[in-house]
Amino acid sequence: MTFIQILLVALMYHLTNTFASTGGMVFGRYTCQRPLVGGLLVGLLLGDVQKGLELGIAFQLAYMGAFAVGGALTVDVGVVSYPIMALAISSGLDTGTALALAAPVSVLTANLTHIMRAFNTVCTGMVRAAIEEVDYRKMFIGNVVLPQLFLAAMNFAVVFALLYLGSGAIESILAVVPQNILHALSLLGGALPAIGMAMLLKFNVSGNWMFIFFVLGFMMFAVMKMSFISIAIAAAAIAFLYYKIEDRPEPVPASAINFDDEEL
Repeated sequence: MTFIQILLVALMYHLTNTFASTGGMVFGRYTCQRPLVGGLLVGLLLGDVQKGLELGIAFQLAYMGAFAVGGALTVDVGVVSYPIMALAISSGLDTGTALALAAPVSVLTANLTHIMRAFNTVCTGMVRAAIEEVDYRKMFIGNVVLPQLFLAAMNFAVVFALLYLGSGAIESILAVVPQNILHALSLLGGALPAIGMAMLLKFNVSGNWMFIFFVLGFMMFAVMKMSFISIAIAAAAIAFLYYKIEDRPEPVPASAINFDDEEL
């Protein structure tokens, strides 16, 4: 990867970070930070959209249940969606190995949140003093500038450590790890999308008959060998037809209509 590509990956990772709040939490964290979006954007940046979408789908299924409970982050989905995605595409890692690599890295970088919050307490003291002094410039620096600069430095350092220095280091680690362990990690990583799919079906399939949509999608991919784009177009058409059918007003029964004798 070139320096410019690494810089752009770091920028995308930073802009979708929780504390950056780019476009709000919905657009930043809960949309652009998702692995499927990250796979598309990183795939476009590195010139391999197909690989990016393949990894994005696998990561999306594996991490769809990852969210903060009471502000406590267990995994950093952003580092999976952008730097790990870029590392997997540029190094030619298979899906299982990429998922196995993403698990410990995402847990490790999630703990950096505590460092960010500790720094914010220092900024809070600065803002409190600025309020007492009625110094709006110092308020802005302590409340916006310093936290964002510290977050950007931390995020960019993570991405550069993984991409600029980490490719060779990770390959060296993989070279000394026994093959049976790598095989076990690959199998574990391959099982994560299945767990994610089970969670998706459990919460989204409200009736037994709706399972037919999952079967149809599987047949279109596994048997008919359709591309993801073709399946997405067909799914969008089916979803629109289903919406129009469900949106139709219920017919009023004839027995429910009251007639006035004077009008007859």
